[in-house]
This record gives sequence, C-alpha cells and structure tokens, in this order.
Amino acid sequence: MANETMADVERPTTFEEYVAAEQASDPKKGKKGMWLLLGCIDYRYPRRTVDAMHRIGPNIPYDQFILAGASLGACVPAWQAVLVQHVQAALKLQHQIEQIVILDHRDCGAYQHPREIGVPETILKEGLPRDVLPSVEKACHESVLVQLVPVLKDLLRGDIPNLKVSAWLLTRDQDDPLDVRSA
Repeated sequence: MANETMADVERPTTFEEYVAAEQASDPKKGKKGMWLLLGCIDYRYPRRTVDAMHRIGPNIPYDQFILAGASLGACVPAWQAVLVQHVQAALKLQHQIEQIVILDHRDCGAYQHPREIGVPETILKEGLPRDVLPSVEKACHESVLVQLVPVLKDLLRGDIPNLKVSAWLLTRDQDDPLDVRSA
C-alpha cells in the first residue's frame, strides 16, 4: 500500500510474535542469518528467551550475550568493548550474525541503579524509581537505545555493513516493541 504509515502496519506485540513473524518471512527456509540476542542477567528472562527461540524460531540460529541491564550495560564503555569483541570473535568462528536483538525488561535493577554498573551520566542521568510509570520506563529504554544503536552500528560497520538491530521491552504479560528507527 503506497500510503501506508507505520500506524497502519500491524507490528508484533510480543517477542514470541516477533520471532514467529521473522521465521515466517524467511524466503530461504533454514538459511536465515544469525541473531545475537543481547539480554539481561535477570534470572526471570533467559528461560523464556531460549524457549521462544526453540519452539517458535527453530530455523533462526542465534548466539546469546548477557549484560546487566542489556542495552544499558552495553553503554558501559568496557562492557561495550567486550560485546564488540565477542561479535567479532563469533564472526571469525563463522557465525554469520546479521541482526542484534536487544531484550530489555521492565523493573530492571540496572536501570534503577545505573551508576552502580558504571553507566555514564550522558547515557542515563539518574535511575528509574521502582514505581515508575510504564510509559516513562519505556521512554527511558528507548532513549538509551537511540544513543546505543548508532554506536553499535558504527563499531561493527566494517564487520557487518548491513547490521539490523531490533529491541524489546519484556514484561510478564505483553511486551513493548522499542522504537529504534530514529537511531
């Protein structure tokens, strides 16, 4: 549709729906490029991620990288360098990474205490309160991503020229796709 806007496009509402849509859109069944899943250390989410990829996206090969705060942790300079080194190592080991999928989550301790993990104030001035409004929390995650995504793309441009980055804010009920288009 020529006059279609982003508001007209039905977007997946959960990480699981996103995986299913990506699996269904694969024109080369079984030959999809690899994903790097960047997740948080929070114990509540790794099982869900692995289960979704196993059940819904069995033809999507993926690696995982875990940092406290996921996207926020990737803004800590030393951790960011290690993330990039791991992506480069994976590529040397023939892992054909084409996409980084960032899996943030609500009520993240790193987002509540960014100084404790070494996040520069230029990325996140102060931590979120535990009783933050969902809309404020989502906007905060998107603000971090708007700063992070261009940096990752720039750092990895020589290795993955067409790197795609997507991000999700996981909850216990319905996930929020995070907007990285402006990044």
